Amino acid sequence: MKTKLLTLFFLTIGYLSFTQTNFAEIQNIGTANKAWRIASGDLDGDNIIDLAIAGFDTGAVDYIRWYKNDGNGNFTETSTSLVSSTIDDVDGLTIADIDGQHGNDIIATSQAQDKLIYFLSDGAGGFNPEVQVGGAIDYAGQVVAGDINKDGNIDIALVSWGVVVGDEKVSWFSGDGLGGFTAETDIASGGTDGSGPWTIDIGDFDGDTDLDILVGYYSSGIEIYYNQYIETGSATFIKDTVTVDSGFSYLIQTIFGDVNNDGIMDVVKVDNSSGDVEWYSKIKNGASTAYMISDETIIDRPGAVAIADVDNDTYNDVILTDGGSVDTALIWFKGASNTSPSTTPVFEDDSNHQLFSLSIDDFDYDGYLDIAYTGYFSSSGVNWYENETDILSLNENEIELITVYPNPAKNEIIFKGLQVNNKNLIIFDILGKEVIKTSVSNNNNIDISILQSGLYFVKIEGINKTMKFLKE
Repeated sequence: MKTKLLTLFFLTIGYLSFTQTNFAEIQNIGTANKAWRIASGDLDGDNIIDLAIAGFDTGAVDYIRWYKNDGNGNFTETSTSLVSSTIDDVDGLTIADIDGQHGNDIIATSQAQDKLIYFLSDGAGGFNPEVQVGGAIDYAGQVVAGDINKDGNIDIALVSWGVVVGDEKVSWFSGDGLGGFTAETDIASGGTDGSGPWTIDIGDFDGDTDLDILVGYYSSGIEIYYNQYIETGSATFIKDTVTVDSGFSYLIQTIFGDVNNDGIMDVVKVDNSSGDVEWYSKIKNGASTAYMISDETIIDRPGAVAIADVDNDTYNDVILTDGGSVDTALIWFKGASNTSPSTTPVFEDDSNHQLFSLSIDDFDYDGYLDIAYTGYFSSSGVNWYENETDILSLNENEIELITVYPNPAKNEIIFKGLQVNNKNLIIFDILGKEVIKTSVSNNNNIDISILQSGLYFVKIEGINKTMKFLKE
């Protein structure tokens, strides 16, 4: 296994460092039929990021399975890899520890079976039979998880498109931390047949520390629903008085993310029909300004988008896939400080596999974010691409080495090699949201116990590179 000790280099006499980023296909993980959704997280309790996937084949019985990572990015099936072989048309898939035991569990939805379910982990790669949350949910769709009511437990939110007019809704379930959930609570309900809620994301958009909900309505508009927990002590939601945007053909994804790297959350949308991928600078209860990232001349039928720093320059980039079979399958746009990303895409792969789902994580633990995706064509299945970023123009006599350990970490991290004490330190999550701000000195401990499991980025005052660590 590659070393889990991440390093950060910075120049001591003012030289600039440059990076060169490209991706190489490392492994076709599996040829799973009609692979539709993918999620990453530790699924067997070994503190290594694994992959879960789910199928969506209309008219056929589908599946959920997971692939074990050995820490070097080698993924394999095991005797416990098949989580479900009876679920049908999985549109929502996410990973979270919902019962506080044995690590991460798998949460999923079935459109065809109208249900939200979860599978509890046994901590060794096995999963218990499905447990249904709530009653029938008409055309259950995308799903997200997080601590919505700030009680320390994982909650679940989802969209249901509704085959029956009036069944369209956005709702959430409060978790008790033991695997139990309260009755369904509506965030928004009702609608018009064919334009119901289709996409969902969760994040602290307004910066008040509670989690808000972003919803894309299939062919109508994008709405933000603000969590009122901080304001009122109750996790109820109020819709932004101004719609983010409207008048779409087929919204296939909407997400939160800091696209222009100004420290403020933005909104990103993918329209699979028009080909438009745009980001919005949105004022709470005010206007939003749209900026084009990609249009039909670049990718005619975009499939999935992610916001992450893939070239390790501390700025978020935009990763985009082709949901069709004609254009370049995987591209990315370089991000910059306080401005839109580059309009010139970097082309990485042309597999023509219809890529509808992405997972961005450091699968081989080399300190750089890699890309895994599902290919909907039956022959393509699941693949991952290694980030082969090279740091150029560094003189070894003019650099200083800083280390962060342990990695992965559970409750605290320690920095070694700092030459100056009491430096300002900021920790960001994968969406670019500031989660911890403190000062750091050589060999002192930083408490990270409040963080949820996942990948985090560290920026230290006066140092022009970023370190990363994995929170268990």
